[in-house]
Amino acid sequence: MDFSLSETQELIRSTSADWLSERSSPDFVRAMAEDERGYTDDYWRELAELGWLGLLVSERYGGSGMQFSDMAVLLQEWGAALAPGPLVESSIVSAYIAESSGSDEFKSKVLCGIASGAAVVVPAIATGTADDAGVSAHETSDGWVIEGQVPFVPYANSADDIILLPASTGDGVAIFALDAEPLSGTVSKTAVKMASGVPTFNLELNEVVCSEAALIVEPTDADAVLNHARMLGATARAIQMVGAVKSVADRTLEYVKERRQFGRPIGAFQAIQHYMADMAIKVKSAQHLANRAAWSLDNVDDAGEVARAVSRAKWAANTLMPEVCWTAHQSHGAIGFTWEHDLHLYTRRVLSWRAEYGDVAETRAEMARHIS
Repeated sequence: MDFSLSETQELIRSTSADWLSERSSPDFVRAMAEDERGYTDDYWRELAELGWLGLLVSERYGGSGMQFSDMAVLLQEWGAALAPGPLVESSIVSAYIAESSGSDEFKSKVLCGIASGAAVVVPAIATGTADDAGVSAHETSDGWVIEGQVPFVPYANSADDIILLPASTGDGVAIFALDAEPLSGTVSKTAVKMASGVPTFNLELNEVVCSEAALIVEPTDADAVLNHARMLGATARAIQMVGAVKSVADRTLEYVKERRQFGRPIGAFQAIQHYMADMAIKVKSAQHLANRAAWSLDNVDDAGEVARAVSRAKWAANTLMPEVCWTAHQSHGAIGFTWEHDLHLYTRRVLSWRAEYGDVAETRAEMARHIS
């Protein structure tokens, strides 16, 4: 299968690589890891002006209406630069859920906001399934009353809307949008320290009352929307991991060419050469599976076939990419384990991404379910 870039995709790649190399420097990444929001308004506004926040949003809502394979090109560069901000959460997962909602008013408000950079919408689905989401909702004369706990919600402190997916109702699970200011009740946010540096919070909802419009996807459609949203998130993370680790492999190759020991570059030693070959093979393998998953999301109608491609891609990224990071640390020697070196930024981000939208055990189980 040919995954060479189209003219438009090459433009996205070159433009994003140039912009991110300047705008998402290691110093900026470190600063945003310590920032309570994880990104700045100026930075997010520039992303919107470049059109990246609305790549997948329909043109009628101010977006570009492109395919996921086009977004994948940006995601790989995004991963290579460890660029901060809720691109996956808001512009991919939440944008898809909003497009799937039955409310034209909600679509217009949320999708126009996402594409323009005026709104950030995050999903509460990075962990948990329909059986253990821990959120329930029941309808009253005042609207929907939502209660429960939602763990590990990224960027919850700066989100304009939080999408609760799924939430149990009397008719099954449904999808709700939680406004930043609900009608009544309390939403407690407890910060969780993450290795990735992404601001993450555990949410506790205590008798939160939202309007009837808070129900955005009915129980009859919620399972299908949830499954596809998780596949989008899993593929996005796999592509980001590949982008990050490809950068790690490239940097390590340059290092072993320059680092000298016993009068010659350490890259001349056979053991190091084996390391470099092993890293290249793992990155190439994971990249191919990630590209195949992105292509399947655009072109395959069979949900089972898409799930098989996505689970393979995420499993490969989960297992192979951390191994490449550890090999890079070994190849760098002691300097690669110091806090001042950029390598640990990549390793911590990859280990964090590995757990999101399907960890090793979950993706292995998903592959087993779709063995034909």
